Amino acid sequence: MFSFFLKRYLYKISSQRGLFLLALIPALIYCAAAALQMDRFTIYQQIKIAPATPLAVSNSPSDFTSIAWFLTHPDELFLDVYTLQTLSREMQRELPQETGITTEAQLTQSIKNAMSMSYKKDILSISYSGIHQGMGEFLAAFYTKKIMKKAEDGVKRQEMLLARQAQQEGQVTPAPKLPPYSVLKGGLAVESERALWRSQRLPLTLLLLAAGLAAVLVLTGILELLDTSFKSERQIARMLSLPVLGTVPNMNRISKIMSVKV
Repeated sequence: MFSFFLKRYLYKISSQRGLFLLALIPALIYCAAAALQMDRFTIYQQIKIAPATPLAVSNSPSDFTSIAWFLTHPDELFLDVYTLQTLSREMQRELPQETGITTEAQLTQSIKNAMSMSYKKDILSISYSGIHQGMGEFLAAFYTKKIMKKAEDGVKRQEMLLARQAQQEGQVTPAPKLPPYSVLKGGLAVESERALWRSQRLPLTLLLLAAGLAAVLVLTGILELLDTSFKSERQIARMLSLPVLGTVPNMNRISKIMSVKV
């Protein structure tokens, strides 16, 4: 009995092959919607800062270094332990639901993947590249304030060093105060982009294809159950209470084999 129903089901699938095009619809809708949506953001803040600007070092109360050193050691800015602790607290307060970051390891990995900085023609750029616009704006603004604070503290430390050197050399006049070194150049800049396809969409696309295929298989089974036509000679004999002496074969199949239209 099971083999009979399985045979009828497979025959129904074969005769209703066009239904399988419906299995593509959910995945196609998702891909079309994703292609139209802005899903990548580059957010950056520019700071006008002189090349000789002293930047305070976090692990020392008096040391400072150059911009060039931070460019070759970006983790000293982005992944400094104290900075990450402060960032985590502020993100939980300002962006409690948006980021989906719940652990320090996730935060560290996100910063590594998303944040960068560059320096050209006295312009330092703090940049974010990723999928969360709100998070990107927050991070770019946070690290901009961080680097400007380092410049402010670095200038103070340099002034203290010059004053100490002047005292040691017996100079009466104090060392000249250094001018401010960092100034914001405009506000946050946001650039967005879309793409016809990204590899990150593959898992959901495959899941939607599988769901669509399953739905079509279920629909085919329902159509077969609702089909009241005779499925076998035995059903005809039972309905008519008469023996079946013979049956006419499926002429469509025979015509296809013989390449003759019926």
